[in-house]
Amino acid sequence: MEKTKKDIKDYLSFTFENFLQDDFFVKSVLKPTEESDLFWKSFKKEYKGDLDGFYNAAKCINDLNKNLLSDHNVQNIWNDIQISNRKQPAKIRIIYISGLVTAASIALLLFFRFFFSPVQEINEQGIKTFAYENILTEEQTETQLILSDNKVISLPEKESFILYDSASIKVSSRETLKNEISKNETSEFNQLIIPKGKRSFLTLSDGTRIWVNSGTRVVFPVEFKAGNREIFVDGEIYLDVQPDKHRPFIVRTSDIDIQVLGTEFNVQAYSSDNQKRVVLRSGSVKISNTDDKEIFLRPDEMYELNDEKEVIAQVDVNTYTSWIDGVYICEKERLDVIITRLSRYYGKEMIVDKKAAGLRCNGKLDLKDNLDDVMAIIKYIAPVNCTYEKDKYIITYKP
Repeated sequence: MEKTKKDIKDYLSFTFENFLQDDFFVKSVLKPTEESDLFWKSFKKEYKGDLDGFYNAAKCINDLNKNLLSDHNVQNIWNDIQISNRKQPAKIRIIYISGLVTAASIALLLFFRFFFSPVQEINEQGIKTFAYENILTEEQTETQLILSDNKVISLPEKESFILYDSASIKVSSRETLKNEISKNETSEFNQLIIPKGKRSFLTLSDGTRIWVNSGTRVVFPVEFKAGNREIFVDGEIYLDVQPDKHRPFIVRTSDIDIQVLGTEFNVQAYSSDNQKRVVLRSGSVKISNTDDKEIFLRPDEMYELNDEKEVIAQVDVNTYTSWIDGVYICEKERLDVIITRLSRYYGKEMIVDKKAAGLRCNGKLDLKDNLDDVMAIIKYIAPVNCTYEKDKYIITYKP
């Protein structure tokens, strides 16, 4: 079937799933021709948005082909697709494939369609895939800036400062410049690993400033590309995004994506926690979740995702951002949540029993104090006992 300029326009609104169910696209991936290559090259030139859905679908088809199918089976599948699609109405075409091998292929295809929600599929081939494939399994005791397989900068200070400028990366403590690295030594994506008990301040190549809390990992490119600016976060950060109306700034997490143009906001999205929060100080943000919902926040609003339940509430932003100034404000916060945050911030193991875990607390903790003094305040505001045994704090309910 010959493709024309008019046909290209028909593909401009296609999503990941649309591409997977389009016979011409599938054949172009499995059995490319000069005609199909020229067509998709023209399509990519005309398409003005994000091409990740296009590339993700191609990768999905190639992965299925590479892992399961011989050339003979590919041809059989293609024949079955053509026959099946001719029998289906254009708007509800479904790929039917027969045989044991093709049944396995369909199972994998359903796997992709189920797990590749809109948030996940957007950048599957880029920063999110890199983040998932490069997780450090060993717990770190020092802040690490990972530039490539052979270049790791360790920072022993509790608070480190990292600046990306036009030509180099400057790494410093509060007092003195410690290192300067050429950008030529870095890989496509860099990682900043902040262990428990440490914090960092990162300035990206576009001027965006990020406060990075304890127990957080940030994945970011050396230089942002023309279309957009995006980072991946597992943990908590506060951002002051440099405005750029031509390049939206996107924060990707395991459950939600946040898109902005220029604003200040806090993201709390530890993959190990059920609770995820986005709190907006100024500007506006758009939040996309795995249900393909888009939520817009106004200043002084908080989006919270907890066990798949979503809430938007008016809040005092300082309550959720005070950690960047070394203060933790609690307002009706569960004690187990408080203890988890203190454990990360101070880098100490802490255990709270079930009776004490659900207690709600109000107060202000000065995180510049030593942990013993902070735990004394906890005992004052909540009916609990606190003991220190075998290098860990144990918090139990006190009637």
